[in-house]
Amino acid sequence: MSVVDINSKEQFDALITANPYVAVQAHAEWCGPCKAISPIFKKHAETLSVTDSYAFARFDTDQVPDLALELGIRSIPAFFFFENGDKAASLTGANPPALKKSVEELSEKAKAKASDGVSS
Repeated sequence: MSVVDINSKEQFDALITANPYVAVQAHAEWCGPCKAISPIFKKHAETLSVTDSYAFARFDTDQVPDLALELGIRSIPAFFFFENGDKAASLTGANPPALKKSVEELSEKAKAKASDGVSS
């Protein structure tokens, strides 16, 4: 699954309501470290997302400033991890090992929840 581009706060709200687990990247077009880590985030989205359970999304802080304000962003890139609509964790900076650990942890939770929902 690819990374969803968020263009409004309403779109973000709908995404975290529709998916129990969501990883969100806050970035900006002019941000060098954002450009460096974005391909890594995209690769994780392609391998770890779980349909209707674990989504990956990103938004430009300059284009969706109300969401940036709500999330309390002070520096970018920033990553936020949501569980059942609530912010469960965050990560600031272009740190590939820390990002990998965070997205993998959420993926394990999403897979466990998805398998719990399957009737035997």
